[in-house]
Amino acid sequence: MTRHTLFSNTGHAIKNLSIAGLLCLPMVLNAQTLDYQGRVDFNVHLQSATSDWRYDNETRRTRIGRAGFGWSETLSPRFSGGLLLGYLDLSQADNPIDNGQITTGYYAGLQLNGKIIDTKFLSLKLDLSFIYNSTQKTREDQRVNNVWTQAEANLIARVPLGKRIGIQLGANTYNISGEQRNSGDISSINDFSETTRTGYSAGIDVAVDRSGSIGFDLFAGNREGGRIYFRRRF
Repeated sequence: MTRHTLFSNTGHAIKNLSIAGLLCLPMVLNAQTLDYQGRVDFNVHLQSATSDWRYDNETRRTRIGRAGFGWSETLSPRFSGGLLLGYLDLSQADNPIDNGQITTGYYAGLQLNGKIIDTKFLSLKLDLSFIYNSTQKTREDQRVNNVWTQAEANLIARVPLGKRIGIQLGANTYNISGEQRNSGDISSINDFSETTRTGYSAGIDVAVDRSGSIGFDLFAGNREGGRIYFRRRF
């Protein structure tokens, strides 16, 4: 995969997310506002997930750890958009280059959220995100740099189990397109992508007050793992 191909695949991913957003736009615009709680939504999240990445001649088990925050501003009572930013580490025990087995870096991205249904018995929302990721490690005369983009669409339903506790169920699809760039004693570029695009999640969300909540999600399908988060609306 050349850089031109990487950017081309990224363009296709953005196009698919845009189509998903447009398909849900009428439902979002027609939904009635029941409870508007603030203009800024801030969250801190910790995540660890393992998945299989496809390279030219092999599949590598890959663990991704993230520690970061998300910030979004309400664009309308039903739409919000913002940024994602944080620390990132990547582990591949079977990477043939020692420096590639553990690399660290950062991620930064954009998110768009739309409420489709918002009632006392059920809430349904669509989250779209596009994230740029970069990790690297340099030791002695060898450098490994992983660069990839991740586009994701996530449909999440929340069903309340009481006044403060709710169960969250999600279905998602995502696309990964990237390169492992090696320089030094070994110089090469290895393309990679995800092996499974569709996944799902289940978790618990607990409201600590009217504007704050904590929760966790467990992942399966395209990823195995989970995340915990702390959220506050201002």
